[in-house]
Amino acid sequence: MTVVILDGSSTVQRKIEELLLEINIDNMDIQPFSDGDEALEFVQNNEVDFIFSSIETEGIDGVTFVDLILRSFPKLVSRLFIVTSQKNSEQVDDIKGVGAKRFIKKPINEEYFNHFVVAEINKILHQNYS
Repeated sequence: MTVVILDGSSTVQRKIEELLLEINIDNMDIQPFSDGDEALEFVQNNEVDFIFSSIETEGIDGVTFVDLILRSFPKLVSRLFIVTSQKNSEQVDDIKGVGAKRFIKKPINEEYFNHFVVAEINKILHQNYS
């Protein structure tokens, strides 16, 4: 399973990686990026199972990144989590407008992550093996 984490904060990247590793999924490959252009290139050239993306990133912004990803890989809509500290803003409206549906608030609440995100990952992994 390959997971892309796009966030300008190495602290947030490490936190998401730590929480993902606690799930104990075999062969999990976590690819952290702070630059949206680099993350986009990786997703376009590799099979990616899940994406965690911030709205504010280096290179292309998160809204553009998500728009390009969902246009090219619409199956990722249920496998894309937006990680943001913003609640109601134009950028949040914009990213919802390009198709983002799942949001995780910064700072990341471990209980919420384990309840919501892990459940989504397990549901999708179960579908893949059914």
